[in-house]
Amino acid sequence: MTDIIPFRAVRYDKKNISDLICPPYDIISPSEKTGYLKKNPYNAVRIEYPSNYQSAKKKFELWSVKKVLIKDLLPSFYIYEQSFTFKEKKYVRSGFFAILKTEKFGKNIFPHEKTHAAPKLDRLNLLKTTDINTSPIFCLFSDKKEIFRKIVLKIKKQKPLNFAYIPNGKEKMWIIDDKKIIKSLKNLLKNNKILIADGHHRYETFFEYTKGGYILTFLCPFESNGLLILPTHRLIKNWTGKDTEKLADFFEFNKKCDFKFYVKNKFYYLKVPQKSDILPFQYLHSTILKNKEINYMKDEQEAIREVNSGKFAAAVIVKPLAIEDLKSVVNKKIVLPQKSTYFYPKVSTGFVFNKIGIR
Repeated sequence: MTDIIPFRAVRYDKKNISDLICPPYDIISPSEKTGYLKKNPYNAVRIEYPSNYQSAKKKFELWSVKKVLIKDLLPSFYIYEQSFTFKEKKYVRSGFFAILKTEKFGKNIFPHEKTHAAPKLDRLNLLKTTDINTSPIFCLFSDKKEIFRKIVLKIKKQKPLNFAYIPNGKEKMWIIDDKKIIKSLKNLLKNNKILIADGHHRYETFFEYTKGGYILTFLCPFESNGLLILPTHRLIKNWTGKDTEKLADFFEFNKKCDFKFYVKNKFYYLKVPQKSDILPFQYLHSTILKNKEINYMKDEQEAIREVNSGKFAAAVIVKPLAIEDLKSVVNKKIVLPQKSTYFYPKVSTGFVFNKIGIR
């Protein structure tokens, strides 16, 4: 059984929090961090991506004393909506914040990609020092009967608690403290299988630290029209001419391809053989990328420039993972290679914080 419960969120006592939010720690560059630090002395980056862990703890405590941060009186769920434009197309992604009981993967909660050790150590140290969920993990659930969508339509008639402007869009948050609606959402999730879309490191770290505590989570339906997955391309350092010759051993060459492979100013259009019964990403990493030194890049043209500059030997230009393929991860209990998905935009840090053990 998947167990979610309402919680008393710690949040900014301000309507417009545009200058207070930031992205999750793992996509903030040093120069971007400097920009967020300059935006506002109370920007969430000071807690999410601190200069040291004690600093994050002290700032959270000080901001709470100064009432920059307040704690809601009643345990609640919170609807969070992102409206944005990408390549001239408009999207609206709605979900809700809750706290989710953590457990071992494979029964009710499923990962979809492998993790690195270093980020887990960083998040563990921050967690141990602060006892705060500074940013939510992002999970997907099934809502075929559109129960959640109907709740959203009802709640959105109220004025939002907070809002923020983001690049090419706007975010809003509403509170759900109605016990009937809370019960309805708990029942909706109870028999649902949950897929972690983003935040694998935070989930694993939290589970190891709390041995089954409740983690701050953003839950969004698979059926949402606002779910946008972008590709993350692969850059390879240790690639040779012999490796290129072996491409035909693993792939068919076809313009209707699964991947574009770029090496020495030439594209190879690679299609996974029909006989393969695994997803293209799995096949790619189990064949030509096995034992290769890989870096990742989101922009296709920049990836090609990196190869042309000689910094990397080759690039694999990938397609975004389809939502249906993502669902099969749950059904077949598949774990994909690292960086198989990039959900855009990221869920902002700063709308809600969760003090561990306090509901």
